Amino acid sequence: MAAHTLSPAEYQELGKSYYKKKEYQKAVDAFSSGIHASVIPTVTLYDYRAAAHEKMGDFNTAVKDGREAIRLDKKDVKGYLRTGSALQKLNKPETAVSIYKYGMKNVPVDNKNFQLLQQLHDKLTRQLAPPTAIDPFTVLPMELVEMILGYLPFKNVVNCLRVSKGWKSYLTKRPKLWQNIDLSFATKPVSRVFVRHAVQWSENAVVSLTVHRFQHADVLRNIATACKSLHTIEIISLPFMLSETLIEVAQCAANLKKFVVHTDMTPDTAAQILRYRPTLEHVAFTSILGQVQAECKGPFPKLHTLQLGVRTNSIRDLDAPFVKDIIGQTPALQVLNLHQWVMRGSAIEEDLFTQPLTTLILQAVDVAIFPRLPSTIKRFVFHPKRPFALPLGPLFDDENESWDNAQLSDTRHLEHLTIKEVLNLSPQFLGGLLDVYKDEIGTPLKGMEDAEDLKSLSLNGQLSTTMRLFGGTGLCGSPRMVTNSLTSLAVSAMPCTDDDIETLLTHATNIQTIEVDSTRITGAGVKMLVDGLPNLRYIRADHCQNITSRDAVAYAEKRRIGVSCKMTDALGGKKVRYGLF
Repeated sequence: MAAHTLSPAEYQELGKSYYKKKEYQKAVDAFSSGIHASVIPTVTLYDYRAAAHEKMGDFNTAVKDGREAIRLDKKDVKGYLRTGSALQKLNKPETAVSIYKYGMKNVPVDNKNFQLLQQLHDKLTRQLAPPTAIDPFTVLPMELVEMILGYLPFKNVVNCLRVSKGWKSYLTKRPKLWQNIDLSFATKPVSRVFVRHAVQWSENAVVSLTVHRFQHADVLRNIATACKSLHTIEIISLPFMLSETLIEVAQCAANLKKFVVHTDMTPDTAAQILRYRPTLEHVAFTSILGQVQAECKGPFPKLHTLQLGVRTNSIRDLDAPFVKDIIGQTPALQVLNLHQWVMRGSAIEEDLFTQPLTTLILQAVDVAIFPRLPSTIKRFVFHPKRPFALPLGPLFDDENESWDNAQLSDTRHLEHLTIKEVLNLSPQFLGGLLDVYKDEIGTPLKGMEDAEDLKSLSLNGQLSTTMRLFGGTGLCGSPRMVTNSLTSLAVSAMPCTDDDIETLLTHATNIQTIEVDSTRITGAGVKMLVDGLPNLRYIRADHCQNITSRDAVAYAEKRRIGVSCKMTDALGGKKVRYGLF
């Protein structure tokens, strides 16, 4: 190939001059030279070359250039307009509509050509529409209509009210459609009139209520009182903290079973809600704040799911005794999710061990020792607030309580394990947690021989010594960790290499999702995953410095596997997305 004598911008101007003279082949050649001379070609060069191909009647090549322009910059409208135009000339209007629709999702609304893109989409959509519209309510059996409407989200049912008076009359006479009021889709304040009407249309038979952008506390109290079947309430937002309203709603909803509150509340409010509605089964208070220590009066015999979160940096004095007070009175607790709590120096581990927990999530929790797990545990997430250091040795003494608790835990039913921000991770510790079960005096107990293999594994931390991640002497030395039962694996920021991937594929071939962010794998490792895992659906390989091209991403794309591969520029810190499908 001859050396390029002009710059990409000069080739572009040369091509434009040929285009104006209607010398389209010369224009194509000039634009092509500009593309080849560019380190990163511009959208404009591909757009101009596509226009020249269109003039020559080569619409297929014009489509290819248009799609390349879209790939280069999804926010630039030119690629969508050019591709849609060429597709229409190829008599592929349905595909053109999909291109315009895709463009409307990516091009900023304030772009000066966004309206043109929308107009082309709407015009072509009308052309493809049937010549006469038929009301489905008039041709479909009513039983089928009700079945279809029953599958629609609440937002879509509300939108259907605007179709016609006939539709509104029909929809408002179907109480079942209004039994689950969900305002989570609201983008502006919801009127009290609409909510009052929705309750009336349900014939006061609302069973679940999701509140967002709704300011009228009195209406919430009225719903809780009037709707005797109401069993689920979720508060996404309130205009300000309304502790009295939350307590009154809990008092009035006699059959309430699930109460989820994402807005701020004090510990005292949480305690009073539990006190006035002790029959709750599912409680999630995700933003507790304040300095007051509250006393929780139980028991709570039906509570099986408890999620308690503290707003970050909001309190210092509210710690595990508050949690201990609650879970000590919940004999049926199965799911416990704690976020931002202080457990350091508390005796909460004893309460955890005595609960019939199947799921325990400790997220951003300040802990002193690794907890002892109950024999019913199936899912365990351990992600301390700050890096948690394990002792270096498995001595069975008072100074190694974390090792003791690992070996005292009966984890034979554990299927999902997540350990993050832990220092001194070792095969001995993980083996003690998964493969060993001892009593208080250190005598091995039976039962681990029939332990279930893990289905989900996520590890992140620092190894105690230099070792391979997988393999006979690697970190994952337990026979339960890497098997054909494993469907989800995450080893972000761990010392994972292509050799580890090769070893992994000899033990686990049913993995569906894998995360190898910030590891040492290369594009060859990604290709090994694609070839060796027949059920693979998604790979996350962000910030893997040894992946230097898009070849592996394209290889996975051809196999219809989703890949996220974001890279960080060491000089400017700018992230470049290689592929996200």
